[in-house]
Formats: sequence, structure tokens, C-alpha cells
Amino acid sequence: MSKILVVDDNRDNRNILMRLLEHGGHRAKAVANGFEALEAAEDCRPDLVLMDLAMPEMDGWTATAAFKARTALSEIPIVVVTGHVTADEIDRAQEVGCHDVVSKPIDYYVLMDKIDLHLGRRSPQPGGGLGAYASAGP
Repeated sequence: MSKILVVDDNRDNRNILMRLLEHGGHRAKAVANGFEALEAAEDCRPDLVLMDLAMPEMDGWTATAAFKARTALSEIPIVVVTGHVTADEIDRAQEVGCHDVVSKPIDYYVLMDKIDLHLGRRSPQPGGGLGAYASAGP
């Protein structure tokens, strides 16, 4: 059972993600912003982080950069879960160290597939990943 940290400022989104993750057999913890994410990650050492981008106090881009700057957290895969799916926003997410993107509204099977990929439970498909998502976008 994997530990997944959910970072989203919207309570409904956090609750939905928590239910989806539990249904998929994962343990999940949810927090509302990047500051809380860094603190929670230091405490619980998640196997993966699902990160919203647009949040108050510390957004997902800044939080991801902070994760990557901390040796103890730098190897944790970060998958963006966002409604912000423009090519520029995806490029920016990739630049700060995000591993992949899941767009809102969330497709359960896409989410579970990306989690399995980044937890090493399946092999990547040719042309997959964040760069492929960006090139396939609008």
C-alpha cells in the first residue's frame, strides 16, 4: 500500500482524491497548500505527491521547486493534478520538477495509471509522460 500526499486548496477536490486513492488501495493524507505539503512530506515521507498548481500561500510550482531543493524530498515523484493545462503551465511544471500531469476533472483510470507508472508498477509507454501531455495539449 503506497502513501500518497494530496495537495489542493479546495476541500472538495481533496475529498474526491482521497476517496479515489483509497478505492485504488492507497493510503492518503491531504493538505491545503505548499507549506503544509512540505511539512507533511517531512513527517510522513510519501511515496508520491499529487499537487495542485493554483493555491494560495504557496502554489504548486513553488512547492515542487522546494521539494526538489530538499535532499530528503527530492526523489519523491510529483504528479500535477490541475485544471491549468495550457502548454505554458505544463512547461513551467516540468521545469520545476513535476513528473506528470492529470487534468481535472479527474479520470480515475488515468490517475491510477499515472500513479502506477511513477511508483514503478508498470513500464512507461513510448511517447508518454509530461512532455507528451504538453505536446498533445491545445
